[in-house]
Amino acid sequence: MRLYFIPFACSLAARAALDEAGLAAEFIRVNPGDHALPGGRSFRELNPLGQVPVLELDDGEVLTEGPAILQYIADRVPEAGLAPAPGTQQRYHLQKWLNFVSTELHKFVFTPLLSRDVSAEARSYALGNAGPRLEYLSNHLAGRDFLMDRFSVADAYLLAVLNWCESAGVEIAAWPVLESYRGRLHQWPSIARAMRVERPLLKAA
Repeated sequence: MRLYFIPFACSLAARAALDEAGLAAEFIRVNPGDHALPGGRSFRELNPLGQVPVLELDDGEVLTEGPAILQYIADRVPEAGLAPAPGTQQRYHLQKWLNFVSTELHKFVFTPLLSRDVSAEARSYALGNAGPRLEYLSNHLAGRDFLMDRFSVADAYLLAVLNWCESAGVEIAAWPVLESYRGRLHQWPSIARAMRVERPLLKAA
């Protein structure tokens, strides 16, 4: 398998999930400027939208969209416990949290806040939307270590998004539960290893 990534993008979650599952993969960095890949290919041949993560399977099939990739990784090694079994009620709760992180936080709040091309009005609107969603998340995580009963791919995705708070101008300290949650996950072995690999790449960019 090949995971196409940008340092500290949401693809960080897939890197951590592969580590957690014990799956071998080749990691290929994507340049968001020109999307050129080794060998002369363009990343847009794999994903016309130019977005990571992309997981290229050994048979050449290509998976896009983080929540789908994370569930694929989890289902490849079910004994790793990264996702409840398909068809169970708990699996639908996992999908709920993956969708919440994807739509309510990643795209609705952080994408406009991190974009160079949005207006001041759009940034203000996104920042205003952050508060109720982070409050909802904080209330759920109060007294809990993880989004569900144990560490799951949803936690890996949420951690990747919460890592953007400072760059996006979101004051995570206003939600001590979330700041504590992020700090704990930074110590989670697969997360810590993924960040150790990608942090130097981010600084060198």
